[in-house]
Formats: sequence, C-alpha cells, structure tokens
Amino acid sequence: MSQPKPFQKAAVNAAIRAFNDAGGRRRFLVADEVGLGKTVVAKEIARRMSQDGHRPLVVYYIANGHAVSHQNKHRVVGFLGDKEREAATDTPDRLSMIAVSKTPSSSVVIYALTPATSFPGSRARLTGGRKEERAFLKVLLERTYPAFARDLDPSILRLGARSSWDWVVEDSERKLACSPPNIGRRFRDALAVEFGEPVRAGLDAASKGKATAFVGRLRRALALATLRHQSPDLVILDEFQRYRQVLDEKEQDPLLKTLLGSDGGASAPAVLLLSATPYRLLSTRWDDARGALAQRELLDLVEFLAGAPARDKAKHLFAAFGDKLRDIVAHTDADHPDLAAEIVEAAKLRDELRALLTPVMSRTERDSVGQVDPLAGTRFLDAEPAPEDFQTYRHLVESFDERNRHEALPYWSSVPLPAQSLGPRYAAWKRERIKVDAKLVRMTAACRDQLSPPAVWPDAKLRALMKIAPAKRLVVPWVAPSLPWWPLSAQWSATDDDPKLLMFSRFRATPPSVTALLSFGVEAQCLPKKRGGYEKAYRRRRFKLSATPGPVMAAFHPSPWLITHTNPLAAAGGSLAAVRKAVRRQILDALPRGIVDRKTAKGRRRHRPIALVIASIERLAGLADQSADGWTSAVGDDVAAKAAVSRWRQEGAIDSLSPAELADLVDYAVGAPGVALGRALARHDPTILEAGRFPELVQLSWQGLRAYLDNPVLLSALDGETAVDQVMRAVIDGGFESVLDEHFWLRAQNLQHGVAGLAKDLQSALTLRAGSFNFHSIGGKHHKIQIRCHAAVPFGDAESEPKQVKDASGATHTAAARPDEIRRSFNTPFWPHVLATTSVGQEGLDFHPWCSRILHWDLSSNPLDLEQREGRVQRFAGLAVRRRLAQNLKSDIWSDPEKIEGSPWQRLAALAESHSDASGMQPWWVLEGAEITRHVFERPFGRDIARFAQLKEQRMIYRLALGQPNQEDFLEVLSRGGASTRALLQPLVLDLSAMGLRQPASNDTAPVDAGGDEQSRGSS
Repeated sequence: MSQPKPFQKAAVNAAIRAFNDAGGRRRFLVADEVGLGKTVVAKEIARRMSQDGHRPLVVYYIANGHAVSHQNKHRVVGFLGDKEREAATDTPDRLSMIAVSKTPSSSVVIYALTPATSFPGSRARLTGGRKEERAFLKVLLERTYPAFARDLDPSILRLGARSSWDWVVEDSERKLACSPPNIGRRFRDALAVEFGEPVRAGLDAASKGKATAFVGRLRRALALATLRHQSPDLVILDEFQRYRQVLDEKEQDPLLKTLLGSDGGASAPAVLLLSATPYRLLSTRWDDARGALAQRELLDLVEFLAGAPARDKAKHLFAAFGDKLRDIVAHTDADHPDLAAEIVEAAKLRDELRALLTPVMSRTERDSVGQVDPLAGTRFLDAEPAPEDFQTYRHLVESFDERNRHEALPYWSSVPLPAQSLGPRYAAWKRERIKVDAKLVRMTAACRDQLSPPAVWPDAKLRALMKIAPAKRLVVPWVAPSLPWWPLSAQWSATDDDPKLLMFSRFRATPPSVTALLSFGVEAQCLPKKRGGYEKAYRRRRFKLSATPGPVMAAFHPSPWLITHTNPLAAAGGSLAAVRKAVRRQILDALPRGIVDRKTAKGRRRHRPIALVIASIERLAGLADQSADGWTSAVGDDVAAKAAVSRWRQEGAIDSLSPAELADLVDYAVGAPGVALGRALARHDPTILEAGRFPELVQLSWQGLRAYLDNPVLLSALDGETAVDQVMRAVIDGGFESVLDEHFWLRAQNLQHGVAGLAKDLQSALTLRAGSFNFHSIGGKHHKIQIRCHAAVPFGDAESEPKQVKDASGATHTAAARPDEIRRSFNTPFWPHVLATTSVGQEGLDFHPWCSRILHWDLSSNPLDLEQREGRVQRFAGLAVRRRLAQNLKSDIWSDPEKIEGSPWQRLAALAESHSDASGMQPWWVLEGAEITRHVFERPFGRDIARFAQLKEQRMIYRLALGQPNQEDFLEVLSRGGASTRALLQPLVLDLSAMGLRQPASNDTAPVDAGGDEQSRGSS
C-alpha cells in the first residue's frame, strides 16, 4: 500500500485540522477497526507535519510492547528515503538514553518507546534498567552532586554489572563530554522534582532504601531531564487502552505532564492516539463497578481530547441516546405511531454526538462500506471426548490438593497434557507433587526417542486440531501461490488446503504444548525410525557440494545467464508443457545459432554434468567469474566446495550443446530453486544481479534456501529419486517462482529498505532457529523431555526487549527480539505453518501475509477481543483477499500481451485499484467472497458454540453501547426484539468515520473531504 486510501486521507485531514486548531487541544484519536491501517494514517500525518520547513520533526512513538514498537517505528517514517529512514530510526528505545545519543541528521527523528521502560508511572514497580543508563547516572551524579556521588555505595549503581562496568562508565564519560551543555542543569532540576528540596537530603534518604527503587527514581529523573531537553513535536500513543495510566496519571506525574502538555494548546505537542476501538472492553452485568468505570473512562477520553465542556455535553447526549434506544426496543408493535417519531429523535441525538466527536476522533469500520457476514467462513470442530481425556482430568484433580482442585478443570480444558505442561510458573502445579499413574497417556523420553506417539493424545481439542492441521498438510514446504502460472500438482493441487493457521488460547502453557505435539506428530509420521530416531534425525544432510560442480551446485546456483535469458511468464496461464516450450525457445535464441550438435551420434549422445554446462555458458557470456566470486563468499572454508568453485571458474566457453544437455538446461531453467529464486527476486530488485550484489543472492540461495530445504522432514514429503530431483519437482509442482514473486511484491511494500532489503529479509526468515518445549516427566527421578517446535511454534508468553548486538566493527545495534523473528518467519510462505499465541499476539501485530485461518482454542471473553484476534489476519491485501482477487482477475492478467514485463502482482494491483470504491477500502480490505476461515470447537455439553453465537450477535450491535454503563445488560435489551428490532437499530449506529461512510446521501452533514494535502506542524 504505497499511498493512503481515501478513508485514511480523510482521517489524516481531520487530525491535521485538530492539530492546527488555535482554540483546540492538539489531540486526535484514530480508532479504526482492526487491520485498517492506523499506522498508515500515522505515517501520513508525520509526513505532512515534517514538511513545514522548520527544524526536524521529533516523534515519540509509544507502544505497549517492544515487538509492536520495533515493527512499527520504521513504518511511521516509511516516507523517507533509505539512508534518511535508517538515520531517523537509529535511536534509543528508552527515554533516559536519548540525551546521551547523537541526534540523527534527518528531517524526522523517531523514538520508539514503551510505557514500562520510559513512563513507568507513580504506582509502577521501579527497576534498575540497563547498565548503560546506570553508568550515565553515575557520571551525571559525579558532575552535579559530587559529594553525594563520592559517599554513595558503588554497588547501588553497579547492581548486576560485572567486568564490563568500568568500560561502560568510561563510555558514559565520553558521551557526557559530547552531550548538550545544559544537561547537568536539567538533571538537577529533575532531581528536585523527583526527590524534593533540598535535593541532597532527598537523595540521602532515598539511597538508604531498596537499591533498585532508588535507581529507578534516578532513571525517572533522567527521563524527565531528557524530555525537557528533547521535547517531541508529535506523540503517538499506539493501543493506548493497554496503558491507560499514561492518561489517568498525567496531572500527578511530572513526566507525563511534560510529555502530553497539561491542557494542550499551542505550546503542547500534537498527540495522536491510535486504538482498535474507542470503546472500553465490554463490561458484564456481574461487574457494575466496571461498567461505570468503562463509561467514565470514555468520558475522560473525550475530556482529554476536547475539554471539560465537551465531556459534559457527551455525557448528556449518551444518556439521552441510550434512553431513546430503549424506548424504541420497548415497542412491541412495529406500526405504533410513536415509533417513527422516536426513531427520528434518536437519529437527531446520533447526529449531535457525531458532530461533537468527529472533530477529535475518527473510526472507520468494514461494514460501513460493504455487507460483511460475521458468520461467513466459520467452521465448528467436533471435539468429542475419549475415556483417556477423563483419565487425564482425574489424574490432575488427584494431583492437586483441595485448595487448588478448582483450577484443574480450566487447565484440563485448555492445556494438552496439563500435568506435564504447566510447570513451575503455575502455582497450583508448583506446590503439588504430580502423582504416578502407570495407565496415564503421556509424553515419555522413549516415546520421543523412538518417534512413537500414542495412538491418540488424551485431549479432544488437540485431536480435532490435528484433523484440520494434519502432518501431511504441515509438511508442505511452502504455501501455494494465489496466482499460479500453470496448474499446480501434488500437495499443492488442493483448492482449499492452506497450511497456515493462527491459534489463540487463554493460558500461556497452551501454545508451547500444542505446537510441540503438532511438530512431534509431523516428525513421527515423516522421519524414518530406523536411522537413529529422534536425536539423530537431522544429522544427515542431503545437499553438500562435492569437489566437482554437480547437480546440487547447479540446483542452487542462481545463474545470472538463465535468470536473464529465460522467463516462464511468456507462456504463463497455459500448461506446463507450453511454459517449457517457451523457455526452450528463449534458451536457443540466447545461444549462438546452430549450437545444438545433431550432426554426429557422438554429439547427440554427449551428456556433460549440468553444472559444467551452465559454467561453460556463463564463461561464453563473461559471467563465470561473477558466479565463482558469489559462491566463494557463500561456501566459507569448505574444502570440497572451494574446489568446486575453482573448477567452475576454470571451465572453458561452450561451443556445442547436445539435445540431452539442452533438455537439462530447460529443466533447470524452470525447476532449479536457485534460478527460480533469482528470477523472482530480480523482477522486484534488478540490482541483485549486479556484480557487487550477486554474492548476496548466492548467500540467500545456498545459506538460506538450501539450508531450509535440507530438512529430512520436508524432503520426506516430496517425490523424486534423489534429493535434488525431489526439490526440482517441488519447484514445478508447487509454483515456487510464482509464490516467491507474490511474497516479494507483498513484502516490499512494508520493508524498511524497500526492494533492496528483500534478499536479507527472506534469508533471516528462512534461517529461523527451531525452538523447543520441555514436558515434565511423571514418575521416577524428575527430568525434562525436550520436543522441537518447527512446523508449529509458540509466539512467546511475554514481550521480549530488543537485543543489543555488536557487528564486526564493534558497533552496537538493536536486533529484533525472538518474537519478531518468529513473526517474520510465519509471515513467509515457509515454515512455521502454525503459530499459537495468547493475548500477546492479539494486538498490533501482522499475521496476514500467508495466513487466512484462525483457531479460537479458547474463546475470548468479549466481542472486541474477538475482533482483535481476527484482525490479525483481516488486513490489507491479506491472503483471503489475494486469493479472491487472483481468481477474479487472472484472465485479464494472462491475456495481457505485456505480461512478461515485471511482476504479475504489480499488474494485478493496478487492475485491482481500478475496481476501488470511493472509500478505497474495496477491494483490499472488503471483497465479496474473500472471507477468512474461523474454527471454533464443538464439544458435548460445551458452551463454546452458544458463546460464539452470542459474541457474533453482540459484535453486530455493540457499537450502540458506546457511552453506556453496564454494556452487556444494554446489549441484551437491544437484542430482545430479534431481527426486526435490529433492522430498526442498524441505521442508528453512531458513525464516527472521517468520511461519514454511514451517512445517508441526503444528510445535511457533508462528509469530510478525503483529498487535499494540508502541510503543517500546527502551532508548534
């Protein structure tokens, strides 16, 4: 998505107007439905504000977790060029370190922060932070309060740092020497705010308490000094509902007060709030206090955005609107004369609320532009219990004492093998002794080592999951393309057989347990049991280079000659035979005329190794040294591989070609994974074939793709006599080049470095390290049974901070944490195919590129959480949308005489844009027939189906509950009248979209213009 769509432009314009309003508070909320691109709105706002010609725009991007902030900070400044974007994002990830870092020389500077590390709040548990922070605090204290610094116990600031401490302190002294001259004064002022006057007495008293708390207060003071030094022009609070304390404590906390500005106005920064909803999570009738809190928090939000008078007016209008809706529902007679008048009055109140709120907030929803069936694609899974299931439950109950037995039922219903999976993180498990039961079906070391799982696992949900995610589906090396260039075969021929699945559960122990058992099931079915079993299964590698260039080297060689001179798109849309014929003609046209030797029997019979044939052709074309140099960079110190590269470099130019050798060339041009990879990448990034970048392509093919495919599990599912034959058949059967073309087109739109980063991006995704999960033994001496997670993986229990790594030059860089590595790999067509998570993966993360199936292992508690979950795969150009678009437009794509130029997906995207609606939401978000697949369990005497139906029903009308206390009661009242009452209520849904998408055409209120390009930073 290169440019904002009309509905996004309308939100941008509304926000800019709010920021420029001289009498306003310079605050705006974008609360679009999940997956509609709030980050795109934020990016466009930052772009427009950065073009005012003033000093660099300073952006504070605040998100609840490091995975989200690391993912999105690059997107917010995605309008910058590569070098400037890299400079703008090469910034500290916590507020206290900004003052000691060099300000980037770019038109925009963005700091991606989290509340826990930068704005902990007055009630948060303070921590010691990083040693770099503590070292800088040490040198700052020595400058500002030298006597106190001399008397302070050195271990207080050192904490857990050991041998590196002295070096970090020296580095901090150098940084302080280069820091702004007034940082010491600002730090003294901040200490006075934090510890009171006189400062020395406050420091002395605080230092006698808990060391981490004292250091935490020093860090908070340093953060305040930093904030006053580097004040933001734009503050973005992403998914702020998850850290409401930032708004609630803004008047009591000096740090937050400085960040947000007390009352807004010209001197305050512009504040952009992003959230998937303006609504508080749905409160229930059982918690009236929470219901009142939800209403109060909404009114507090209105006050924060627009001031106290707006809050009072909103409270009155919401109350009157709710009363009027109840009156409408109370009418049992649809023809009652008073009903029409009450509907008119309710509509008037609705419009008054819209006029009050839309200047400071915008919310766009899918069903405002198209009919979205919330039940379409929902499939119920039969989770019939077996006797072994109840035995597992009884064992768990008997293992817990009376205090904890009430916890056994929820654990058993959600966690497979709970007695072995829960572990010491769960208090009920930790304080008990899991009893021995010889009849219990469980994971054992022998079961793992011999690759012999029980006939059935004692978990009804797991058995039902294995039916929709069987081993034969999970072992497929990649997802089928949405737009295949020829008819697919083998595992990829099924029309509704996508392997990717996103699963949400309640307990943290569920994702690793489920994914370990799924992965083990794949291995047990696919690995040969007579070759060492579980431990030795991966020790044998099939793709190794010999001293002479052979089929392995040829298969993974991204031959620049074949990539440049062959293109299967010439006959795409037809049969595979037609494609091979076209490629054969392309090869002959590129070689000297008459090179095929058919004159003598010896010439016709000659059949040199394909690698030497390609090497000799590249020698003729002047490309042999480029290829050899690329391989030299990829093979390292492997003696045999280096010999093969040397032989490649020495091969003479070709002078003749036998028919058999020509047939080999055609085979490798169409089916060699290295050629298909290079050709797909070159369509999007032609510079990859240049001499300076070609080694990067060889690295991707050999160290990335070859390493991924050299997997005994994956190879076991492929047909062929040799490993090379297996992979080359799969390249053709599974449309490998077309799936890579689709992936590169999609990925380039969100990649930090654009197309230039595609190669490294894919290589890092292909080389994801397999994780593991430890089941606890039952009986005998306690030990752990480690199971690999690869085809299916858990998405960690908690957010992880980015890792600090050093490159070869010694420079320190921030590397993505493991959760982000897992997300990146899942968002490719390759393994892992199942990603299981808890609410950690529910907000702010993309999982849609190659996944359109979602499994509710445990149902969410409210319709908003349900929307959040499904929004992970219902996003721009998601797999379901691409599948449908390709089906609708393939005849236009393949009939285009210029189809050989560029990527078919670039052409398809242009065609799709021509079918866009006025809002721009169709066809990339809303498209008829492009539904995701939802899976919900159906169990005897279970409540999941009824609860799911209730959630779906509430999801259709919960928007009417905005501003109402006790929302569940309110929704139940509105639901009593059935379909006829819902038909009356539907037009009364409050429309907060900036474009007025639900507004009738005759309405006097004109929709907000989506065009224009107001350029301003406002009054800052």
